[in-house]
Amino acid sequence: MAAVYENCFLAFPRGRMNARFLFCLAIGAVALASSGCGEVRGRRKIQEGNRLYKDGEYKAAVAAFTEAEEFVPNFPVLWLNKGFTCQKMLIPGAHTPDNEAAATCALEAFKRFKDLKPADPRGDTLYVQTLFDAERYDELSKMFEQRLVRNPKDIDAVNGLIQVYTKANKTEEALTWYQKKAEIKADEPEAQYSVGVFLWQQLMQKGGGDKASFDPRPDPNKPKEKKEAPLFGMGDIVSQQRVDYADLGIEFLNKAVALKPKYPEAMTYLNLLYRQKSFAYFDQPEEWQKCVDEAVKWMKKSLELQGRSIPTAPPNPDQSEKGADEGKPDEAPPRGARPHKDTDKR
Repeated sequence: MAAVYENCFLAFPRGRMNARFLFCLAIGAVALASSGCGEVRGRRKIQEGNRLYKDGEYKAAVAAFTEAEEFVPNFPVLWLNKGFTCQKMLIPGAHTPDNEAAATCALEAFKRFKDLKPADPRGDTLYVQTLFDAERYDELSKMFEQRLVRNPKDIDAVNGLIQVYTKANKTEEALTWYQKKAEIKADEPEAQYSVGVFLWQQLMQKGGGDKASFDPRPDPNKPKEKKEAPLFGMGDIVSQQRVDYADLGIEFLNKAVALKPKYPEAMTYLNLLYRQKSFAYFDQPEEWQKCVDEAVKWMKKSLELQGRSIPTAPPNPDQSEKGADEGKPDEAPPRGARPHKDTDKR
């Protein structure tokens, strides 16, 4: 408005002061009215978009919000609502042109909202969540790594990278960042515990979910009969890699127990990791037994700390397939143990 008045007074002859004043006042009133009408039209378009959103007409809602941009481009609520609407059209995991367009629309809207209201935490949260929903893991990893360049101990950025690589099924990269978190939080038992639990999850999911009932020791009633060990499948963690993963998890869980001696959850996962390690030794019953003995030891310690009774061995361990006897420690985490889910906010 100031520019309108200034240009008007400069353009009008100086000798006719009253006429100049009245003319410029009229021009300013027209411009103000025009601006007010534009804002009203923009608000109405936003309201129309909101109604369409509620009715599930997401494409029409986006069109209404886009029209509103011409009149009220600096209204934060416009960009927030447009972002929500585009995000609603996004199908996580789908890689189609429509899905990519919806993701781009949402990201641009949330970025604009962030620019207009930088102090509002919703901007960053919604932007990052949309990147995850769109599986734009490369962009996410670069974003979090840039934060770590600025602050090498940014634990939220480390948690972000853990989530990125876990969702992208990149186990080695995720493990690297779990270990980085444990390094940053070297005095916190939970950080050490999380590494062990993550490794147990990998072993359990990749070949370790159906083998707890197998006992490779010869049947004393049929000493010459060879037992057929359960098979591993494509993509399973086997042999030395299974041993290495288990040993690494055991190392971090031992650190957790050293920091917190009364830590039954960590002891539970020590039991479970020794059990997972034993599956690599079906062809070496003596090594299998050593792992099982360690598993039983940690299972007992965990139960004692929890004030729970310790199972007694049945008369014939070879007949037990429930994992309750000393030769077959539980493979599922007992009550009180917490499988790890990294839910720290970024």
